[in-house]
Amino acid sequence: MLKTKTKKAEKKIKMAGSKKHVPARTLSNAVLVPWARISPTAVFPLEKGSRAGVVVDRAGRPQLFIFDTFALLDVLSHIDEALVDRLSPEDYHSKKANPAGWLVDVIEAKLPVRPEYIQSLRDAIDEANKKGWVPFEKIERDLELI
Repeated sequence: MLKTKTKKAEKKIKMAGSKKHVPARTLSNAVLVPWARISPTAVFPLEKGSRAGVVVDRAGRPQLFIFDTFALLDVLSHIDEALVDRLSPEDYHSKKANPAGWLVDVIEAKLPVRPEYIQSLRDAIDEANKKGWVPFEKIERDLELI
């Protein structure tokens, strides 16, 4: 949403989910740089095909972070993985203690299943059938565990 001041006719950009406005002139001298220039790949590695960038001002200070869905998932997953050993199972699955993991789950639940993933599942089932693997459900039924 763009707003203008009556005296200076200065445009402002309203940030989504915020009541704050960023003056457009603040970003006019900014430049978009690759994510790797701000965060080394050893710190927050992104998968191949993920796209991320950072808008920096003339002094090199980050102003905005721009992620495609998969780059954001990469960063959140990296944070989530660091917490898995530090938190109890209850806290790890808590939105309050692990908001990164919670957000990963929310985003992934809304993404369509990739055709490659569907095919890999079909291939795994075919391979299991060819090798004569027995499903757990059949073992449980045969042993009268259920």
